[in-house]
Amino acid sequence: MSSVNYNLKNKGVRLISAEEAWVKCKNGKYKLNSNYSFVGKVDTNMPGMIISTIQGKKPKYKGDVCNLNNTAKKQIVNHFYDDNGKRNKKTVAYFAIEKKKGK
Repeated sequence: MSSVNYNLKNKGVRLISAEEAWVKCKNGKYKLNSNYSFVGKVDTNMPGMIISTIQGKKPKYKGDVCNLNNTAKKQIVNHFYDDNGKRNKKTVAYFAIEKKKGK
């Protein structure tokens, strides 16, 4: 997916799926992917809100979906709906910034 301007304080944010956001550790537990700096999460249980995604802490309100630009809104719709306009089984999406890889 392309980069979008997330105008609630960050730029270069893109929407990623939960499968890409969570990675399995050696002990079998899951943790947030270290290749990304997470900005927020959109959950279908709370469709109009973006909340924080800091692991181990209580989530905080980050903003409203109506404050996003049109490109970000289109990415949300493309993530949660198929080509026929039907809801798919996905329930969570994350806004993240990909970390620069060192040389």
